[in-house]
Amino acid sequence: MDRPASNSLARRAESLRRAGELAQAERPFAVVTVVRTEPSTSARTGNRAIVFPDGEVEGWVGGGCIQPTARREALAALEEGEPRLVRITPDTAVSQHNVFIARMTCASEGTADLYVEPFLPRPTLAAAGDSPLAATLAAVGPPLGFRFLAVEDATRLNSEAIPHPRDTWLVVATFGEFDEDAVEAGLRLNLPYVGLVASERRAASVLSELRSRGWDEEALGVVSSPAGLPIGASGQEEISLSVMAEIVSSRAKLRPGLREGSSTRPAARPEEATDPVCGMTVEVAGARHTVEHGGRDYYFCCPGCKREFEAEPEKYASPISA
Repeated sequence: MDRPASNSLARRAESLRRAGELAQAERPFAVVTVVRTEPSTSARTGNRAIVFPDGEVEGWVGGGCIQPTARREALAALEEGEPRLVRITPDTAVSQHNVFIARMTCASEGTADLYVEPFLPRPTLAAAGDSPLAATLAAVGPPLGFRFLAVEDATRLNSEAIPHPRDTWLVVATFGEFDEDAVEAGLRLNLPYVGLVASERRAASVLSELRSRGWDEEALGVVSSPAGLPIGASGQEEISLSVMAEIVSSRAKLRPGLREGSSTRPAARPEEATDPVCGMTVEVAGARHTVEHGGRDYYFCCPGCKREFEAEPEKYASPISA
């Protein structure tokens, strides 16, 4: 008698183990958890699924009218880098603060509340140059949640070392060794911030060289020099503190997600169609029940709806506009 509950607990435990494994590997994903239901729906509180940026789903949160919405909202959360609460309900006229409302298209007309939480790789703090400042940043960055990357030469600033450039923050402190090449590598990767630690005269020389290489003022706008907030810092430790304060402040405004500039961008939102018989949302890709009628394709959630359409297509077919 307890076996179904035990199986459910085992699946939930496995999903947590899998999420931990993915987070440890710095892979982006979103966890969708059913937190509340109202009858009648196939979803059950505690059901959980993991959604990847390419749209692949591991786990199960509900039937055919819930799963597509769960995938769509998970991809949106990954794109924005922010968690969201989603209510799938037949009563879409009622809005709630900070709740995304999606239409329940199942005939059962139940309600399911989903909590969607994106998990993104840690932000990367890259420090170019072998300097005391870089060593201090290596000590300061990880406690603030950053993955630290030491850059010994500009060739290390590439897409393989930096798979998530939208959330990578570069500090150039080579003290003349390869300032121009390091800054340019950051620009090529479209990083949101390149902090150049240099004197005013040296910074002007670096920027002048980059202009001669074809970089315009808009592209150079991400370069901050002198790097760091103006807190009157002196010494490597205080300069590192001011630089990290500037990065944390800039990052809070950006709220990095998997948007443009990332090699792990979310998949395009799946194309959807409405079952003309029951009104359920059906994902076009991989749809198993389809009918071509009057030069138009129709998609169905199940064989029953398809048979009903085929028996009376004129009743359900949409008129084709001229």
